[in-house]
Amino acid sequence: MEFEVYDCPECGMEFRVACESELQDKLKKHKCQLITGKVYRTRQLQQHEVDNFIEDVAVDRIHQHNFDKLIVQGMIV
Repeated sequence: MEFEVYDCPECGMEFRVACESELQDKLKKHKCQLITGKVYRTRQLQQHEVDNFIEDVAVDRIHQHNFDKLIVQGMIV
């Protein structure tokens, strides 16, 4: 029997189903469909904060690397 894999667009949970009716049953029972707009916006905000933090860390590391490079070259004492 062949199974198809379906990923939930909201949470990424993976469903392995054999037919369309089984997929519909699993989607009805799936919890992430009960997410309200407020919870969804909160999750988006949290993900945005994480993305900004990662970007800030990357930029800081690049600046530190460039600064260290200038010190090694003797341009900054």
